[in-house]
Amino acid sequence: MEIKPTKPVEVNDNLSLTEVRITSIESGQNGDRVCIDLTSLLEIGEGMLIGSTARSLVLVHGETIESTYVPKRPFRINAGSVEAYTLMADGKTKYLSELKSGDKVLIVSKQGNTRICTIGRLKIETRPFILLRYADEKHNEAHVLMQQAETVRVLDNNGGACSVTELRTGDAIIAYNTDETRHIGVSVSASSEER
Repeated sequence: MEIKPTKPVEVNDNLSLTEVRITSIESGQNGDRVCIDLTSLLEIGEGMLIGSTARSLVLVHGETIESTYVPKRPFRINAGSVEAYTLMADGKTKYLSELKSGDKVLIVSKQGNTRICTIGRLKIETRPFILLRYADEKHNEAHVLMQQAETVRVLDNNGGACSVTELRTGDAIIAYNTDETRHIGVSVSASSEER
């Protein structure tokens, strides 16, 4: 297994985001979810890349939109389950359960523009999940577990923020796909299969 050097993501790098289509929506049962509170404010259209496979990460929107039930929290991303990956500022991935205050994470806009923000705190609580399964145009499949709440949003194929509770099978959302395999967060030359 050859370990490839990981390239840090620079501020204003542009990631190539792609459209993926939801193939099924299932109950994810209850589990531990991670809210990430940043030391910077987010704009509408910004979020973090989150996924249950290292090769495909969904753009999860920040809580920058008013909700019927709670006020907006423009510093927060309700990211997903503790086993999910996110892309860090140094180009590596980490499990959400590994994150800590002071870590630098990658923030991505709907256009794929990047910036770096620092984590102020993490909030982990048991919540009900939705399991979203999706596939790209090459039929590569992936999935992500997110809290079943109207305040949790992903970006649709037009760049609009859509609550996960309103998604339907066949809807298109935005993701970041790569062919890289990861070992301890670092890109490696090895084949692997994630389900």
